[in-house]
This record gives sequence, C-alpha cells and structure tokens, in this order.
Amino acid sequence: MRRKTFSDIEFLSEIVESIFSSVELQRTLNIIVEKAATVLGADASSILLIEEGTRELRIKASHNVSPEYVEVLKAKVGGELSGNVVADRKPLYIPDAIKYFTERKDKSSLRWIRKEGLVSIISFPISSNRGDIGTINIYFREPHSFTEEEKKVISIFAGFSSIAISNAYFSEVGMRKIRALEALNLIGQKISSISDFESLVEVVYGETSKIMKTENFYLALYNMNENEVQFIIYVEEGKRKKTGKRKLQNGLTEYIIRTKNPLLLLNNVNEKLKELEINAIGRPAKCWLGVPILYGTKVLGVIGVQDFEKEDVYDEDDMNVLFTVASQTAVAIEKSRLYEETLRMAVTDPMTGLYNIRQFYKVLKLEVERSKRYNLSFSILIIDIDNFKECNDKYGHLLGDKLLKLYGQFLVNNSRNVDTVARYGGDEFVIVLPQTDKSNAVHLSQRISNKLKEYTFNVNTKKISLTVTIGKASFPQDGKTYVEVMRKADKNLLKRKKEKE
Repeated sequence: MRRKTFSDIEFLSEIVESIFSSVELQRTLNIIVEKAATVLGADASSILLIEEGTRELRIKASHNVSPEYVEVLKAKVGGELSGNVVADRKPLYIPDAIKYFTERKDKSSLRWIRKEGLVSIISFPISSNRGDIGTINIYFREPHSFTEEEKKVISIFAGFSSIAISNAYFSEVGMRKIRALEALNLIGQKISSISDFESLVEVVYGETSKIMKTENFYLALYNMNENEVQFIIYVEEGKRKKTGKRKLQNGLTEYIIRTKNPLLLLNNVNEKLKELEINAIGRPAKCWLGVPILYGTKVLGVIGVQDFEKEDVYDEDDMNVLFTVASQTAVAIEKSRLYEETLRMAVTDPMTGLYNIRQFYKVLKLEVERSKRYNLSFSILIIDIDNFKECNDKYGHLLGDKLLKLYGQFLVNNSRNVDTVARYGGDEFVIVLPQTDKSNAVHLSQRISNKLKEYTFNVNTKKISLTVTIGKASFPQDGKTYVEVMRKADKNLLKRKKEKE
C-alpha cells in the first residue's frame, strides 16, 4: 500500500467520516484501530486506554496483534512505552524497535516484538477535555522512517480519534444512565410487589447487579434496640459468604448509620479512614461506596459495594443510583415488616405471644390428618389455672395480664420442641402433643403440674404461685375428629375441676 500524504484530502475525509460513524464505544475503538494501520500502510495497530481504577493502560482494541499479547499487555502511566507517551503527552517515533528496547533493558517488550517480527513503532497520545485517554500504537514489520508529512497525518488522525472516543464515551455514559433509570423503575415495580423479606433482599441484589459492579456487595440491617447490625447478604468476589450479627463498632457501616449520609471513597481509602476516624474492619478495600437505607429519618440499615483491587471503580452516578435503590428498599422493608407483623398478629395472641385459638385449630386439624395418614397417636392438654381469679381480684388486671404472659412462657419452657402451646381463652391454655399416646400424655401433664407447684412467678415485686387443672384426650382412642378429641378433653377438664371442689 502506498503511503498517504497530507494532500490526500479525500482519503482523510473518508477516514474521519468512518471513525465518527458510530457512537458505541467498542465499535468506535475497533474502527479507529483498523483505520490507524490504513493511514500509514502499517502492518498492525492497537489502542490502549487508561483504566480509571488502576491507572493502567490496557489494550481495548487491536488489529493484527496476537491475542496472547492483547491479554497480558499493560503499562502504568509514566512507565513502559505507552505509559511514557501518556505521561509526556508527546508522540514517540521508534524506527528501530529492537535497539530502542535493548537500550532500555525492556526484556518483555523485546521478546514480544521479536516474536511478532516488528521493526518500527509509533505511539501517539490521545486525550480529551476529560484528560488523558490512552495511546494509539502503530506497528511495522519492515524498517520505516517517519516523514514530517506522515507525522502531520497521524497527528490529525489522533486528534479526530480523541474526539470520536470522547463522544462515544459520553454517549455510553448517557445510555448507562438511561439503563440505570429503567432498571431503577423495574426494581421499584418488583420491590413493591414483594411481601416476604428474603425475596426482597434477593431482588435488590439481583437487580442492582444489572446496573453496577456488585462482585462485593452487602446489605445490613440496623437493630437500634440491640445496638447491632445484621448482615442479611454478604457477597465477596461474586461468592456468597456466611452472614451474621455484630455489635456496633467504629467501621464504615456504622459511620453510615451514625451520619445517615452516603459515603464514596474513590481512592486512598486508608488515608480517608484516618481522616474520618473510622476503623478498618475486615478486608481493606481500594474503593468503597455505602448508602443508608432510610425510612423518613429512621435508619433501617446500609447497602455497600466495594472493590478490593481497583480504585475509582464507583462514581457519584453510582452513589445516586445506589441511594435510590436503598430508598426503594426502605419502603419495601417497612412494607415487609408490616406484612409479617400482620401475619403474626393473625396467628398469635397479643397478650402472651403464643398461638391464638384460630391457629391452634389449624394445627390440630393438620395433626389429625397427619396421624390418620401415618397411623399415629397424638394427645391434647387443656390447662386451666385454678386460682387466677383470686390473683386478678387481689392484684388487679394489669398484673394479671403480666402473669398470664409469664405463665404462657413457663408452659413453652416445660414442653417439648415438637409440642404446640396456644392460649385457648381467658386463663385456659392448650398443648398439642404429636406422636403421644394416652399414657405419655398423663406423664407429661403430671410433669407440668409438679414443676408448677415448685415454681414462683415474680410480677411487679410480687411472688405468686399457681396451681392448674388439666384435661386430657388422645387420638384415636377418644375421638376420630378434632372436634371429638377437643370435646373429650373439655369433659375431662370439667371432671377434674369437680373432683377438686
């Protein structure tokens, strides 16, 4: 191919038109790197761009360059060939590449150019109003001396390439913002339709991963009463880690909770931690972003993302996106808690916290079905406090309510894990005893009575002892349905009470 000269206006116009034919960043780079070789009739070319996090130059597009070289080549700004070109902001023309790298004792570059058969190289800086972008490198496999005419051509080409790359970059940023807004809208829609908390957390993590880097992500909830944070989900290097609780310390998560403000540490994290008087907890990060989960002025928790290898991974756009996600999450958490509280209230007795009569009958019906299917026995106990009316009359109903709560907990503590304790009404409680025949039910009821005789309830400085009467019934001996079993237990209770009169 003949060398193009500066006077080839038509040729340059075609080149410039082609590099502005796309606003997609990678496609723009691919066009530029191909045309870079065409401009001077070179054998190969590459574009190295600066990665914001590491400030390293890496090949982002190449033409006729070995794939293995594309994978491994990197250079620090101010070091190696492309790094020096970026730092000096001046083009570098190397007619004799072997001599150049030999003088600099750059063995890795020497190995590569010999393997590729490269003889001459030109490296040109590309920049924009944002600052340095990287370099365009052009390679020749035959000796090549660079004329002033060629230098002018490549200078013009590099200038237009810088503009094209900058335009594509900002276009990509704009598209990323649009995608982020669309994703945030989708997150809001999904979150608003979820009631259970576990599903909510998975949606928050999954959808956030679509709009930002979340290889290192966590969501922690703040418990003000216990003065602790609980890590609901913790992801490190893309892998789920064991979660748990910890008392509040002086870490980054606690800083977010305390200040109620987002925090973005782009780089020099350790120095900034010292400035903020924050202790580093766990693996040190190179870049850290955390936002509070706020419901009004109440801090519910923290969402954090971090990178352990690179600086400047996140920016203010990411912080705004994550803060919006956290705001949506806060509303969803409160909704989830309200939903769970509603479910809990539907099945529990508000005074004692035990199952209410409605839930008791559900458990009882299921136990009948299970026992029929597997040919099992079960028993129930109806327990009535003998002297509760006397306590109410003597100490008042407020103390009586507290006594009932303590008594309910006593029954739970003295039952088996498989048993179900519920408040039946007033001062009557019931216990379902799975896989328990009549003789074992008698034994368990006697054990409860004996322990209660030895037990004293401390209520508002008052020491109160209780006695009970227990009615028993067993399936299938005393009934084939839950109604028949309950009727038998109730009759047995009345019989026992009359015997005490």
